[in-house]
Amino acid sequence: NNKTFINDENTIKSACMLSNSVILTSQATTFMLAGEEFFRTKGGDHNSYQSSYKVNELNYELKADNLKAFDNYKKLIALKTKVDGLALDTQDCEKLEVITNNSNQIVYEIIDSKNNKSYKIIHNNGFASDALTKLNLEGYTLYLNTDLSEQEFILSSQTSFRPYQTIIAVKDL
Repeated sequence: NNKTFINDENTIKSACMLSNSVILTSQATTFMLAGEEFFRTKGGDHNSYQSSYKVNELNYELKADNLKAFDNYKKLIALKTKVDGLALDTQDCEKLEVITNNSNQIVYEIIDSKNNKSYKIIHNNGFASDALTKLNLEGYTLYLNTDLSEQEFILSSQTSFRPYQTIIAVKDL
């Protein structure tokens, strides 16, 4: 059996943040469930339609406990709604260029011609960081780092990444 189960709470949160950052940076209509932005779980009830109010209520204490994730979602939603190339009015996808798509990392660039900016988006899976490709992000400014740790992240000509991390870097054209 090749299934790997994650049982560490911080890794689960990082994996959730990664998966939703992939969705929110794609060229499609995005849907979210209430509370995703602060890791609401409903206690594992996979079909809560007939469950109690207590199971279905939004626990806003989770927002206070997960404020960094909440702020990440706000930035992702702002990017999704304002950047030409993500918030498409037509089916034209010419503004997106996939740079690499290997087993460890997806990297693509979106040109925002309305605001004269280029966004480089890097999604890293959960493999060990030494298996991830280093990228040249010199000249870019960090827009978003979904890593929920408090470790400093610096963009350089040899930028390396951590598992379950999305980085969005921006520069003027």
